[in-house]
Amino acid sequence: MLAELAHELRTPLNAVIGFADAMRGRAFGPLGERYVACAQAIHDAGLHLLGLIDDMTGRAGAETVQRARAFERFDIHALVDDTVRLFAVLAEQANVTLRADLSADALEIVADRRAVRQILTNLLSNALKATPAGGEVTVQAQGRGDDLLLTVKDTGVGLATINRSVAAEGIGLGLVRAFCELHQGSLTMASPPGYGAIATVRLPVIAKR
Repeated sequence: MLAELAHELRTPLNAVIGFADAMRGRAFGPLGERYVACAQAIHDAGLHLLGLIDDMTGRAGAETVQRARAFERFDIHALVDDTVRLFAVLAEQANVTLRADLSADALEIVADRRAVRQILTNLLSNALKATPAGGEVTVQAQGRGDDLLLTVKDTGVGLATINRSVAAEGIGLGLVRAFCELHQGSLTMASPPGYGAIATVRLPVIAKR
């Protein structure tokens, strides 16, 4: 129920954040400084609320999935496209190019849909936060034998500037690892020199034909 509620809340909340951003940038014409300050407060409060929703649903989702796994067959490409669309407004606000690099063919997996969606949500959220204006975030999903490889690449600050201890991972990556373990999969992080960060999730969930 929390996952469905969060999904319904994110779309209008992204719109609120987007319009507040347009107002503080005077996109539609002149606006007094006090109103700009109010728009900034709305924008910041919206981002904070969005983070709280992600944390709340992530924690609840991890506990729920561990208790009652709901594996089903579905197209991962469709799920990636849907998740990327949810982040389109935030990416536009940050002047970051967000795209899904997927083949035209469907790629079916057998997995817990909610868990995989949360994996993508958390990785995309982290990537967008780490990527400055003018940068790019790319999502890929491809099959390799029985394994699904989900990759989120960004042109952000890279891992070299981040304390990579388990305690510093935060709720987001900690939940990604938990959901990967649920599927007997793994998460690896890399930071090529001068590029940014690459998060790769391996899940042995490719559907048998």
